[in-house]
This record gives sequence, C-alpha cells and structure tokens, in this order.
Amino acid sequence: MNHNLEIQKLLLKKDTVQHPEDRINLLKQAIQIADANNDLDWGFDLRLDLIFEERDTSHCVDSFSAFAWLLNTRDTNPEMFDESDFLWEYKWMAGAARRNVNISKEQVESIMDDLKIRMERNGYTLRGYYSVMIYWYLFTGEIEEAKKFLKLRNDIARDRMSHCPACELDTQVEIELIEGNFDKALTTANDLITKKLTCGVMPLVTFCNLTYYLGKAGDARAAEFLPKAEEEIAALKENDTSLISQVSDLLYYLTLTDKTKAWEYFERYADWEVDAEDAVSFDFSKNALPLLKDGGQKELKLNIKVPYFSSDNIYDTNQLYQYYYNKATDLARRFDARNGTNKFTAELEEVLKQ
Repeated sequence: MNHNLEIQKLLLKKDTVQHPEDRINLLKQAIQIADANNDLDWGFDLRLDLIFEERDTSHCVDSFSAFAWLLNTRDTNPEMFDESDFLWEYKWMAGAARRNVNISKEQVESIMDDLKIRMERNGYTLRGYYSVMIYWYLFTGEIEEAKKFLKLRNDIARDRMSHCPACELDTQVEIELIEGNFDKALTTANDLITKKLTCGVMPLVTFCNLTYYLGKAGDARAAEFLPKAEEEIAALKENDTSLISQVSDLLYYLTLTDKTKAWEYFERYADWEVDAEDAVSFDFSKNALPLLKDGGQKELKLNIKVPYFSSDNIYDTNQLYQYYYNKATDLARRFDARNGTNKFTAELEEVLKQ
C-alpha cells in the first residue's frame, strides 16, 4: 500500500477514538511509516499533531523527542519548513522542560534562550517569551523576578505568539494570590470569574487557584469557587488528565472542608498522577498527604493503574501516606537542587505542619 494511504488510514482511525493515549499511539504508528519512507512533510505534520495530543495528558513522554526532531529537521532544511509553524508548541515544550526534574537548569535556560532567538528572528515581539519567563520564576519561587518579567510583558504589544488574554490575566491573579493580596486577586480576576475572558483551560485554573489559596488561608470566600471549578472540570474533554495539578488543589481544599468528598476525589483522580510529569506528580503527592495522614484501613475503589492497587479494595492509608510522602520528598529535594531555591521543600513543609 502507498505510504500516504497508510498514514491517511491511521489518521481516519484516530478521528474515531477519544482517548488521548490511543490517539497518540496511532500517530506514533503513522510517524514510523513516514520516517521509513523518508517523508519529511508527513513527519513534520504528524509530530506537531502528537505534541498537540499529548498536551491533553498529565505526562510528556513522546513530545520531547518529537520536538527535537522538528528543530533538527527545520534547521537542516530551512527552505522546506516555516519556523513560526512550531513556535507556539516551543513555548509549551519550554514549560514541559521545567517540569521535568531530569532536565538541568542550564538546559531549561538554553531552551528558553533559543525560543527567544527564534521568536525575534521571525518578527515576533518578546511578549510570549516573557510569559514563559514569568512561569519559570513562579516555578522556582522567585516572585520578584516573575513580577519583573510581568511588567516587561505588559509593556509590549500583543501579537500572534502572545499567550491568550485569559492566560495572561490568570498569571497576574496567581501572583497576587501567592503574595496574599486576596482582595486585589479577586478584583483582578473579575473578567475570568465572569467569563468575559476564557480559553481552553480558563477560568478552570483560576477557580482552582482561588479555591486553593483562599482555602489554605482560611478565607471563607474559597467556598464560592469550588463549585465553579467543578463545573469547569465537568466540561473537560473525557480522559483529559492534563489538569491533575489543579484538581489536586481542590483535593487539598476538600480535605480541609469535606473529607468524604475528598476521598471521592482521591478515588476518581489518583490514577491521573501515574506516569505524570515530575512537577505534576509532586503537586498531587503533596496535596494528597493531609487526607492520608490519619492512618487506618480504608475501602477505596481505585483504578488498576495505581502502583499500590489492591484487588480487595482495602488499603492501609499509612502505606499510601508513605508512598506519596516519599515521592513528594524526593521530588522536592531534586527540584530545589536543580533550581537553586527552596520553593518545593517549603511548600511540602507547609503541608506537613498541618
């Protein structure tokens, strides 16, 4: 069979399946066919599709190699491919790099520097790059640096490579929440709360952040945003595990306010953390600890994917606590060593004191 027809057949099949993992596997098969036939055009388009599909999951397994291929192929054949076709994906890959504890700080910074160079030479402003830098410094806990890049971002005009207005506004809200400026955060978030500004993940992320930070501080206004967040979760694509970090923030809040519902969340979402990106795994592990710390046996209906699955549905929560404690402690130590800060350890210690 002609390789073009083989690839098209796989793509037609992909359009009939819903689970991201199944769609990714079909794309990987198509990529193998394209590569076996030295078809760079198909290889390029299919890898962009694969990266897009993996964004709907909690992991980043295949996107790194796919994107490395895109960069090398474009740089080797600059006359064949438009660099701006994958700069948006490059911003996402920069985020995936910082969330992977095995990628060194120097490598993360090199990726961000390369993104900056490619954006400038393609005629774009640095507004999108500055957003990437804001996220990096929020990730490392260097809030003043994040605020510096926030000002730089806001002083530059928007263009096609800028983050969407909803995501940009959410970043400002998050900074206010981190600094404890809750009234200002709520005022800033108005266009997100009222859904004047939306995107694929907003205002879900905003509602989760408001619930988490307000709830952690004992601010009763957190209760207003939990149902709003749950409404957004219900509207997600089925099997979209990409927002498990935000969902785990709700798990943390529910542990403080409604443990019965918190256990329902744990049952429903624990398997989303399996094979997740390192930073995502840290968030879930940390946020699950307060629920598990009381100890004792618990009957839970968990997905067979979790590594501690028990066929009789009876679990020793002391063992579950130790599992997530070990994971969170290890990742906190490694991320802080990589980043040169203590942000992850401080977040974990805050939870352990409760």
